Amino acid sequence: MANRLTRRQFLTMAGASATGAALFVACGIPEEEFIVQSPTNLPEDLVKGRDNWFATTCGVCDGGEGVIVRVMEGRAKKVAGNPDFPINLGKQNVRCDSALQMLYHPDRIAQPMARHAKGAALRPISWDEAEKMLGDWVGGANGKLTIATNPVRGQLGYVVQRFAAQFGARHLAFDPLEQGVLHTSIKTVFGEDRLPEFDISKTRTLVSFGADFLGTWISPTRYSVKYGEFRQGADRPRGKLIQIEPRMSLTAAAADEWVPVRPGMEGELALAIANILINERLAPDEGITAYEANTRRVDIDRFDPIPVAGRTGVSLEKIHHIAEELANVGPSLVIGGGSAGAHTNGSFNLNAIYALNILLGAVGAEGGILYNPDSPLEGLPSSATGASFEQWESELAQWRAGNVDIVILRRANIVHGLPRSVNAPDALEQVPHVVSFTDVLDDTGAYADLVLPEASYLESWGLEIPEPGPGYQVIGVQQPVVSPARTRNGLTLLSDARGFADTLLKIADGKLGAESMRSLVRQGAEELFDMDRESSSIKAPSADLFLRGVLQRGGWWDTKSTVRTDPIDPPSVVDGYADPEFSDAEAGPGMFHLIPFASQALLDGRIAAAPWAQATPDPFTSAAWTTWVEINHRTAERLGIKEGERLVIKSTTGEIEALAYPHRAVPPDVIGVPIGQGHNGFGRYADERGANVLSILVDKKDTKTGALAWAATRVSIFKAGVRHKIPKFEGNVEAIAVEPGLPILVVAPGQSAKDKLHEMEAEREYLLPAREE
Repeated sequence: MANRLTRRQFLTMAGASATGAALFVACGIPEEEFIVQSPTNLPEDLVKGRDNWFATTCGVCDGGEGVIVRVMEGRAKKVAGNPDFPINLGKQNVRCDSALQMLYHPDRIAQPMARHAKGAALRPISWDEAEKMLGDWVGGANGKLTIATNPVRGQLGYVVQRFAAQFGARHLAFDPLEQGVLHTSIKTVFGEDRLPEFDISKTRTLVSFGADFLGTWISPTRYSVKYGEFRQGADRPRGKLIQIEPRMSLTAAAADEWVPVRPGMEGELALAIANILINERLAPDEGITAYEANTRRVDIDRFDPIPVAGRTGVSLEKIHHIAEELANVGPSLVIGGGSAGAHTNGSFNLNAIYALNILLGAVGAEGGILYNPDSPLEGLPSSATGASFEQWESELAQWRAGNVDIVILRRANIVHGLPRSVNAPDALEQVPHVVSFTDVLDDTGAYADLVLPEASYLESWGLEIPEPGPGYQVIGVQQPVVSPARTRNGLTLLSDARGFADTLLKIADGKLGAESMRSLVRQGAEELFDMDRESSSIKAPSADLFLRGVLQRGGWWDTKSTVRTDPIDPPSVVDGYADPEFSDAEAGPGMFHLIPFASQALLDGRIAAAPWAQATPDPFTSAAWTTWVEINHRTAERLGIKEGERLVIKSTTGEIEALAYPHRAVPPDVIGVPIGQGHNGFGRYADERGANVLSILVDKKDTKTGALAWAATRVSIFKAGVRHKIPKFEGNVEAIAVEPGLPILVVAPGQSAKDKLHEMEAEREYLLPAREE
């Protein structure tokens, strides 16, 4: 373990001996250096009286943020953003701290468990028994094996892909919301396999269609940092944001303008904007030429702004205003995602939206879209997304048909995340051997025949590649930062957990080129060292010192490893155009477009087991610990619905109950319901709490990718006749009318009315001029 260094000590050491230290370039040096590697065998009862900070990569969110963890006596106390890491520059997500509670969760699985037969109770077994059981099942599967994980990149993705190839398995990634529509659109419009860098900080006009980039979309911590720079306008005027989406998200609330649009009509609106930019010659000539390379003018003329205004619910004046802002106040950038891509025409919507950047000349330009280079390490996947709903339907059909003998699950809670229409529990029951790697037994793990406690990201090794990157190559390092968690009395381990990838490597018995993730991290660092890049963020005379530098800084990056960003001629953005299709809904007092949205605290429910996550108030409603329904306040008044009224939300596939929250910023024909609650199991804090809105979605799909059109469900609502108080942090203060001419006494905090009167008397005596007699 390295000693902590001050800035002065570090610079003295670096200047005195270029052969005995790692130099950090292209990054800042904090006043107190981070410890190189956590002493994971440090006894928790050894009181040293000082805290240490260790760098690692956050494993809760999808963006690959760099974090530092405050550790005292072997226990993690606080997670903060790594100030050096280029993805988040010292900022962290609200969900990062919740991961600490997952590490010390009272319901964390203590040791491997197995059933002797389907339906029998789980019984504790040893790791030796568990590994032999898993090895025998995998070895005897003869290719009838499926591995289901969350979308994984970097070394974890590398191990999973190699393991699947070694044993003839299929690997499917599960993400209930992002199922490849965005990635496919980026590939279609720009020809890129990786998500690009949206240069938000340097743009002047930003138009976002459905992308809640300040809340839950892709990498909100990174985008929040960029948004702050976009708003500050230190060397240029303050940037302007226009948010276009049916429901007011956190990003819409922060925008200069929120433009409600009818669900599924975002692509038409984008083409109407393109129509104005082209026909009024507001866009640059080279942009018009590139845009029209495969899109005929006659096709663009089909989207005349006048009829589009009627179909989208956005006024003609507003459409012209958006086009003029994009054209006249540049550089301009247009992004799209979230609900805009969650319809049966989702791919068309996003293609039309992103093609606006080619028309505006924003591709490859400062303040526009910059491509991200591939991984610097060969074989490490640098991009990942969830398999489509159509692929999951096909896979579950294989399980039911008896064509799969073993399913290995890791952070793929398909029972909670897939609609009821596919009946994931029934499919799991038809598989002879179901293996679940998890920390707390979740909805899907309850159907497992073998349950293996997985180490958290604070206890694991790995190299991660953030997506999207900052426009150059970045690798984040993950290292154990804590001692193994123990029970409150300190006598036994809270969880004898092991890393998912480490277990796969052991089962493969050396056939994947490494025995552990720690050795893979060392191999990766040695490869980076051998590259000897001039602009590497770490310089060291030896591979060992280079690895120490990587661990201490939390990763490696090369700011000059950019790629050329050339706009391509996109295919016709009009091809494949179709109106969005919506499900039917039972006739009732109210019929609405249902817009599910990811919870700020729970995301898709992956950390619903953590009480801190459950107690984090929603930014709008300040509600916590439950599921609510955002409904237009006038609509609620018309239907006789008051706050806290229990409502039945019914689709053609099922129904849920949630509490009403009348809201002024909701269109009359839309309701919004947060995702993340409604678990059966998943620990004492999440079990049977709230409702799972994903369960009642209909099985409509994007026509191009087969992704679930999760914003295409229509529902009816009915009053259940019961009213509850919504657990929330905001209060209700009723306005009291004041009689005309009645003076109002304004007191300071802690000041009594009597004190205020004395103060007023003193002001009259000493501050007012004396009256003449």
